[in-house]
Amino acid sequence: MQQSPEIQNRIAQWRDKQANGTMTTQDWIEAFQHLRASRMGAQAASAASKAKRAPVDTGALKDSLRAFAKRLHEL
Repeated sequence: MQQSPEIQNRIAQWRDKQANGTMTTQDWIEAFQHLRASRMGAQAASAASKAKRAPVDTGALKDSLRAFAKRLHEL
């Protein structure tokens, strides 16, 4: 999941502050809150995507493979 330009900008600011040694406790709290919220959104999107997929019919898949192997053997 792509992060929004706003979050990307904030991450760049936090990295600069950390590199300069000016990162405050409040900055860390804000960073963790934003990144955690983004991660939770990604997890929800992933779960929704997985729920949409139909389960694989393994019986039909095996039958297809058998038919394919049989046709190869006949050649």
